[in-house]
Order: sequence, then structure tokens, then C-alpha cells
Amino acid sequence: MTWVDKVQEAIEYIEVNLLNEITIESVGKAINYAPSSFQNLFSAITGYSIGEYIRFRRLACATDDLSEGNLSITDIAFKYRYENIESFSRAFKRLYNCSPSNFKKDNTDYLKFNPIVINFVLRGGFSMAKNYIPNLLKVDWSDTQRQNEFVNSVVSALNALGEKVDYDYVCALSGSAFRTSFSMPSISKWNHGNYHVIHAPIIIEHTFKMLGYKVSHHIRSDYEIDKRLIMDSIDKGVPVITLEGIINCSDACVVSGYDNDGDVLLGYNPFMYVSEDHDEANDDTGYFRKSNWHNGFFEEGSKGRILIIEGKCKKPSKEKAFTETLNLIKHLITDENIAPGQYNGLAAHKAFANALLTYTWEDNFEPYLNVMCNYKQYLDRQYAIKFFNDNGREDLAQYYEKIAALSNRLAQQIPQDFSASDLFNDKENLKPYCDVLLQICDLEKQAVELMNKN
Repeated sequence: MTWVDKVQEAIEYIEVNLLNEITIESVGKAINYAPSSFQNLFSAITGYSIGEYIRFRRLACATDDLSEGNLSITDIAFKYRYENIESFSRAFKRLYNCSPSNFKKDNTDYLKFNPIVINFVLRGGFSMAKNYIPNLLKVDWSDTQRQNEFVNSVVSALNALGEKVDYDYVCALSGSAFRTSFSMPSISKWNHGNYHVIHAPIIIEHTFKMLGYKVSHHIRSDYEIDKRLIMDSIDKGVPVITLEGIINCSDACVVSGYDNDGDVLLGYNPFMYVSEDHDEANDDTGYFRKSNWHNGFFEEGSKGRILIIEGKCKKPSKEKAFTETLNLIKHLITDENIAPGQYNGLAAHKAFANALLTYTWEDNFEPYLNVMCNYKQYLDRQYAIKFFNDNGREDLAQYYEKIAALSNRLAQQIPQDFSASDLFNDKENLKPYCDVLLQICDLEKQAVELMNKN
């Protein structure tokens, strides 16, 4: 029996045991193959990790049960081995872009994930190349005060190039500490990626320019072209940053290497540690391994971007960097619509508050997760204070001391751990939270008026 047959045998085992507990160890034992090496083999052949494949098949079967209407959503969640309805709803929404209850009600059209059958033919070929840049700064969420994926990725990439920059400075200089985005209801009522930098693209080039680097911005295109872009940069020893992928749900990934001639990418992103988003085994370097990276989340809506750091350019003086960043901040606060489908700045604060007080929801998971994700934008307000003080604008620093204190209150009123989901049972409970959002909005309006006077 060949290793291809082993993968097909594993698929058949998974199919028979979808309603039972399945682990990598149990699959390996069933086909008499070492689990540690079989994970990579399965991913290389199917394009999915074992965990992804199991999850997609279970959710596909769950759609059949939802359509038939004989079981409740809770029963379906437990049937397919989810610990609770929240985790089932989250996984379902990420795959099908609608909640289980909406799917059940509307009988939504969808692409079904069917069992894979392997018909394998291999002719010729070359040796599979691997290259990587070692020891990049890890990008994760272990620091609860520094959660911005884009900022962390920039810091990691530039430190690999010898630039000693830190999160706090880059967060402020990039404009990330001043931006707020919220999706328009006609586009998406609950967009858990509101904090993604793609919703304020003017930040991207500005960030690198202020730090003395030139960056080219490539929209996802042909696979071979995109693969070559990344491989060429890695071969030069320069990390790459991807936006809206390549790890599911990610705002930004720092890509530090490739394997299998670029068919597998290596790197860091916080979602690499979330099994529902990425459970392909890590590389022996500690970086993630991502097969089939050009598809999935990176492909959806043609949002995927590849940032190639082309080299150094003239770095602006401290005074010029502050002036240009201040102009950017004004745009981020006052321009209502910077990217299609998104409110921005003052309009985004108001839209967020309005959503919590007027939108309807069938379960509390959707608005609660939105609160947690959007909080990442408010968390970064604290890094504006030092930025203004260091540039002689103590008047603006005082405003942001108040804004940062209010932002901290947001996390106190609705904790970031799903422990207060009952608050969402009655919109009256959400009014204090929304009042804080509007206070932040009013203070930022006053701050930008002060900026315009000087």
C-alpha cells in the first residue's frame, strides 16, 4: 500500500467516524501510520490539514440537517462534536458567511464540501525547494495590550531587516492608534474584521514611508505570479506581509519562508494558534505551515494583498514625519468613508453605537464577538499619548489620555471573554457602553478641531 493509499484510507476512516471523536492520533492508529509525519503528508496531498478536513465535512453534513429541519441547532452542534452552540455558530459563520439560524430559515445556497477521492498521477518533476528567514519576532496575542496584527507584522518584518522599531511607536506613527472602522449595514451587519487595516488602506504606504522603506502593494492575482513574488523576496532575505489571509481570518501575516517550491508558506500570525482557523502542524522552525494558501480566506472577495518591501528610501525627519502623520490622522478621524462599505472615524463610532442599540440578532454571539474585535481599535488609543508628548503636543496628549481612559472602560463594561453575554439580552444594558463610544467620538472631534487650529 502506497502513502497515497494511506491518505485515502484516512479519508474513509474520517467519513465513517464523523460523529465520533477523531484525533490525529486515532487516524494514525487506524491506518498504522505515525501521526507526527502523517499530518504533513495529508496536507500536502489534499491541500487541507486533518483538522480542517474534519471540520469542513462535519459542517457540510450539518447543512443537510439544518435543511431537513428535524433537529434543533443545539442538537446539531452537539451531534457534530461542538462543545457549545457558540463555537458551532462561529465555525459555521466563518465557512458559510451566515449563522446556522439564518441558513435554516433561508435555506441558503452554498458550495458543499464533499468527501475527497484521490486520483493521483505523478510524472517527472524537480526537487522541492525550501528557504526561510530564521528568528523573526513572534506575532501572537500573548501581549494583551498589543493586539494589532498589522502593526506586529510590520515590527517583526523590519526588525528582521535590522530596524529596531517597537509596537508603541509604529502603532502611533502608522495612524493605527487613531483609526476606527465599522461596516455599513448594507454590506455586513456584523463584520468581525472591522479592525483590519484593509479598511483604511492609506495607512499601509504611509507606515513604511515614515519608517524609511518603499513597499509595493499587490492585489491577489495568478497563483504562479504571487508565489514567485513571495519566493523572490524570501530568497533576498526580506520577509513579506500578506493582508486578509493567508491564515484564515487574519488581518496580516508576516511570511518568513516557503517550502515545496512555494506551495507551502511559513510565518507568524495569531490565528495560527486557533485550531478552528489553522490546525496544520507548525514547521520545525516554529513558524506556521500553510498549504493551499492562495485559496480560502485569502481568495474571498478578492481582498487578499501581498506587501513586498522593496528596499530603503529617504526617511523623513522627525518633524516631517509628525506633520505627515498628523495630516493622516485628520483624514482617519473626519473622512466618513475611506474604503468601500465601511464607515470611518467619527462616523464609525456612531455606527458602532447605533448597531448595538438598533440591530437585531438571534443569538448573543454575533454582537459580543463584534464588540471584542472592535475593541482592538480602541485599545491602541493609548499609544497616541506618548506620540503627542514626544512631538511637543501636550494639548493633544491630554485629549488622548481621556480617550484612552474611556477606551479602558469599554473593556470593563463588557469583558473580552464572553463572560457577559447576558448583557445582550436587553439593549438597555448596552446603553452605558454606547454612551462611552459617543464620548470618545466627541473627544476625537474636539481633538481634530484642535489639530486644525495649529
